[in-house]
Amino acid sequence: MFPITVKKLRSRSLIGLPHAGAYQQMSETYAKLFDELEAHGLSDKTRQMVAIFYDDPAKTDAAALRSFAAVTAPKTVACAAPLQRINLPTGRHAVLRFTGDYAGLPAAYAYLYGAWLAQSGEQPSGQPSYEVYITSPRSHPPEEWVTEICLPLK
Repeated sequence: MFPITVKKLRSRSLIGLPHAGAYQQMSETYAKLFDELEAHGLSDKTRQMVAIFYDDPAKTDAAALRSFAAVTAPKTVACAAPLQRINLPTGRHAVLRFTGDYAGLPAAYAYLYGAWLAQSGEQPSGQPSYEVYITSPRSHPPEEWVTEICLPLK
């Protein structure tokens, strides 16, 4: 069982790069993102890492999965190609807080979308879920990684 709270999250302005393929390989896209941010002088203007997931890996072939590797950034920060800006809207979310190596995330998703959603009385909004990385994998060991899985609700 994982801790889940339902709360209203504020909008977030993101700058990032699209990723195609297995979600476990997003680290390659994040490496490209950090290189681009550095090249554009934006590294010190960005904040938390966020990943948006558009497809259900249980229903979509790994090669066809779509996601977005991003960092939060003020709306005033300019975004030049190949970087893209996405704004996540304000709204109600189920937020599951997970601590540990990312290899454990599939079990957290299974609980959130399975047992918890079935008994909660809540319904997904149809918007993609996303992860907010509270601790950076660049500066913490895997057992200290904290990730919030955010499921937009109706």
